[in-house]
Amino acid sequence: MNLLYTRVPGVDLSESEHHVSAWRQEHQIVEEFPFERLASYLHFDPAARLALIDAIVCLATAPPIAWEKRGPVLRWPVTRAVMLAEDVRKLPDSCAMRDGRKWRAIPFVIIISPIGKEELTDDLLSETHAQFVTQLRYYPALTLRQIRAIVDEYQDRVLEEYVKLGIMVRMERGRAQIGPALKRKNPQIESEYYYGAADRRDNRGWVTVRRDSDGIRHDVELLQMLIDQRATEREMHKFFEEHPAILMEARLGIPISHRPNFAHPAGETPDFAFSPILGPYSARPLELMELKGPGEETLVRSHHRGFSHKVHAAIDQVRDYDRCLNDPRNITAILKAFGYVPEQSKLAVLIGRVPINDSDREIFERRRSETTVSIVTYDEVLQKQAAQLPRLCL
Repeated sequence: MNLLYTRVPGVDLSESEHHVSAWRQEHQIVEEFPFERLASYLHFDPAARLALIDAIVCLATAPPIAWEKRGPVLRWPVTRAVMLAEDVRKLPDSCAMRDGRKWRAIPFVIIISPIGKEELTDDLLSETHAQFVTQLRYYPALTLRQIRAIVDEYQDRVLEEYVKLGIMVRMERGRAQIGPALKRKNPQIESEYYYGAADRRDNRGWVTVRRDSDGIRHDVELLQMLIDQRATEREMHKFFEEHPAILMEARLGIPISHRPNFAHPAGETPDFAFSPILGPYSARPLELMELKGPGEETLVRSHHRGFSHKVHAAIDQVRDYDRCLNDPRNITAILKAFGYVPEQSKLAVLIGRVPINDSDREIFERRRSETTVSIVTYDEVLQKQAAQLPRLCL
């Protein structure tokens, strides 16, 4: 899941950090956002139109009474969280994410302490669309499981709406996929959850938008098979286009395939670019990635051992793309691809496999630490997915 996480002022920072850290270890992408700025970001910041979020989660476990110099002050943390949830609910329908889903309709989950239930009056519950989860302080995995159940129910409703709107949807081996027919004859098509005019997707084939445990298991098996069979760069690119969550979780960003199509030099384009899941709301860098096959050698066998020619060539290639990204003549192409001009960028190469023996691994890690370009192996991407299976089997 991609979670936008905020906390009511007064929540214990260590408690908040404990939850966020635990959720990230459970392979969730969690972006923290200041409570006071959230409503304004969603309503007015263009970055919110480029985000990709599954739920807004607000931690409201602050004590209801704060002790200040002038004496005790009532803070009502749950009530403040509900007020924020209602501000989100009142957003215009045109406030939507990059896939067309409306911000006002995504789950708003408020985490409360057992004592926080005292604030949940009948009037408060009847006037809010927010959903409440009771915190188990030392078991953040159980809190996360409740959030996932809420998100799963929401995604079911979104998929049902897609079908009603005429968007092709299919279920295949634990995956929900949408077809290439996203650009409707009526671009203003709209529903409770979806605002067509905001949808930036332009996929040419089926794309996975949701996976259950069986879907992740099948992805792991298929990725393992492609790696073992030394699939080509083209085959791997097609696989990642169809299943974007794999690279999203590996690089913690939204994968954008073959964009931008630079004007100078004409036709040059990176394999993947990764935009932050909250869009460019801060100085978060955009990442450019060059993709090579899993069968490529990463090390040369010589006296002074180091990266292979293929690795060096890929590094040079992605650095060239970075220069294109900073060329003013490419601004139009960059805006069309991302919706903004990134202020910072970082670079990565996905190639080959982790060396088998200890000495080769030591050399590989040494050379990897000596370059500013991230060198990522297919084994590491695979492990990121496979690590989720024991948790999902519980």
